Amino acid sequence: MPKVKLYGYATSPYVRKTACFLHYKKIPFEYIPVNPINPKETIGFTGNTRVPILQIDDEWRVESSEHAHWLDELFPEYTLCPNEYKQKIIEVDTWLNRVFLPSIFRSVIDGKLNLNARMRYWRLAAIVSSQTPLPEKIRHQWPEILMQASFIQKMGEDMDLTEDPKDMQMRIGMELVTHIGDGPFIASMECPTMLDFAVFPQVVFGVMAGLEDKLLAAMHPVLKNWIKAVAKHLPENPILIPNYMIVKTVDQAIYEI
Repeated sequence: MPKVKLYGYATSPYVRKTACFLHYKKIPFEYIPVNPINPKETIGFTGNTRVPILQIDDEWRVESSEHAHWLDELFPEYTLCPNEYKQKIIEVDTWLNRVFLPSIFRSVIDGKLNLNARMRYWRLAAIVSSQTPLPEKIRHQWPEILMQASFIQKMGEDMDLTEDPKDMQMRIGMELVTHIGDGPFIASMECPTMLDFAVFPQVVFGVMAGLEDKLLAAMHPVLKNWIKAVAKHLPENPILIPNYMIVKTVDQAIYEI
C-alpha cells in the first residue's frame, strides 16, 4: 500500500476537500498540520507555501481538484470522477472553484472586524494552534493576519464586492440547490463524486467547529437531504480538527433543525 500524506491546515476548505476524497475512498493517510508561522518546516520540499499538498510515496501534487483525478488513477475503487460524467463534473467543479469556495472568504475580504468577526477568527486561531501551537500574540492578532493574507485578498479580485454578503450567500446557496438538481447528489448523481466532497466539509465545518450555532443550510429540504446522503459516506469527523474541538456532529446539528 502506498504511503499517503496530506499536508495543510484544517481551517483551509481546500485541505478539507482533499481529506474527504481520501475518507470516501477509504485510503489510510497521515494528516500533517502545517505551521503557518514557519511552513518550510513541513512543506519546504515543495518550494512554496501552498496547501493542500497530497504526497503519495515520493510524488506530490498541490491542486485539490487534481487530487481527485490522481487518486482515481491510483485507487480506482470508489470513483470520484466517473469517466461517463467527467465533462459535467468538470463544469460544476469550475463553478465550485471560481464561485463557491472563494465565497467562504467574503467576510475576511470585506475586512469588517466587529466583535462577532473577531470571535470567529480567534476560534479559527485556536483550531490552528491545537495542531501547531501558536504564540499567544499571534493568536490575538489572527484577525488582522487573515485580512492581510495576499492569497485571500486575491480572491476578492474576481468577486462582486458591491453585492451584499447575505445576498451573495443566499444566491450561491440557491445555485448549489440547482446544481444538486434531482439529487441525491450534486448534478443529480446516484453516487457521490468529487463535487459533493468539495462542498460538504465547508457546509458543516462552521457548526461542527463552533463557529456557527446552527446548520442553516439544513433548513432547505434539498440541502438537508443532500447533507444526510453525503454524511453516510464519511466518518463522523471528516474535517481534520481534533475530536475534542468538535462542538456538534452533523447528526446533532440536523436534529436541531
